[in-house]
Amino acid sequence: MAQRSCAGVPAGRNEMRTYGQGSAGKEECARPHIVFVISSLAMGGAESQLTSLLEASARHLKTHRVTIVTLAITNDAPLRQRLSRLNLTIDMVARQGRSFPGFFVALVRWFRRVRPDIVHTLLSGTAGTWGRLAARLAGVPLIMHSELSLSPGRTGWQRRLEPLANRVTHRFLPNATAIAERLAHEGVPEARIRIVRNGVDLERFSPDVAATCRSGWGVADDALVAGFLGGLRPIKRPDLLLDALLALPEEERPDLVVFAGEGILMEELSTRLAADPWLRGHVRLLGLVVDTPSFLASIDYLVLTSDTEGLPNVIVEAMAAAVPCIATRVSDVPSLVTDNGFLVDAGDVRGLAAALATMNELTSPERRSLGHHGRTRAEREFGLDTAAERFWAAHHELLERRRSPKVR
Repeated sequence: MAQRSCAGVPAGRNEMRTYGQGSAGKEECARPHIVFVISSLAMGGAESQLTSLLEASARHLKTHRVTIVTLAITNDAPLRQRLSRLNLTIDMVARQGRSFPGFFVALVRWFRRVRPDIVHTLLSGTAGTWGRLAARLAGVPLIMHSELSLSPGRTGWQRRLEPLANRVTHRFLPNATAIAERLAHEGVPEARIRIVRNGVDLERFSPDVAATCRSGWGVADDALVAGFLGGLRPIKRPDLLLDALLALPEEERPDLVVFAGEGILMEELSTRLAADPWLRGHVRLLGLVVDTPSFLASIDYLVLTSDTEGLPNVIVEAMAAAVPCIATRVSDVPSLVTDNGFLVDAGDVRGLAAALATMNELTSPERRSLGHHGRTRAEREFGLDTAAERFWAAHHELLERRRSPKVR
């Protein structure tokens, strides 16, 4: 039997994939329906943050119908499992295997069939551009967009159509001041912008709760371990960390450096490690790490080397885990790394090497003191419950404004 939306229209074949809530009755249809559009369920900062916010939204999930629609087949099993436990709907309108007109028409039809009250897209690109424009053509009354990157990746057509997508968007939710300023510079009215900073599950990332991975890594408890956590992509500059390590005398380097993440630079980094005896013996590429709290509990400090960021979730998580940080001075990162670590200029190998040397020279109690400062700020400013309330308040504000003759 075909699944049906509240409008009573049968779902199209190959588009509606997985349901958690089942068919909609009258009571369910009375609840506001919010559709989140993301490119895929691959593990990433935006996907992880949305999942965490929804996990902290039990009260709101009872009063709203929530659907997540993905545009790619890629799935991260643990992420899907976390979402499935929330009893919400996960659907897909796949971009793969379709010509662009066919994909876009399918997305418009999907929105017309589901008839959401709000479509909320995450990240520029396929989801942000085509998701918002398709929602507009489908007559969705309210459109929101979370922009989480200072330098988003877009195709030529997406860049050309971004101003149009921005004009039909009622609310923008950047997670960083620098991103909000970029949107305003690009012509988005400031009245449409609400900064909603990332949140973190303080209990899950508590340094007193997470287990350590050190025994599995074969590393002694007193060894000095530096960690990199993020996509192995050019914009994240994992190569910069290797350059900085080699710029230091061997006696000033950490005992072990672990890279957690996947990406197109994996092969290049593997080649570099194989070519250098010290790197080969002291650097490990772990690939995708699912248990982030345990990873953070296993390192002495975190290193972020990105050329650009928004409000990096990994820094907020490190703060919650009481892990000190070395990070590049980009976007809103300086507002995060204050008395809990050191900042360096983007692309500055010598500066990064000096920061590594300084961090390595500290005693364990001194590094723990830096981490404690970060944990204190995370408890004060970045609790997940607080972030979830701000997130939902932005949606409720739009739903209230819908009752007015004109939504601004």
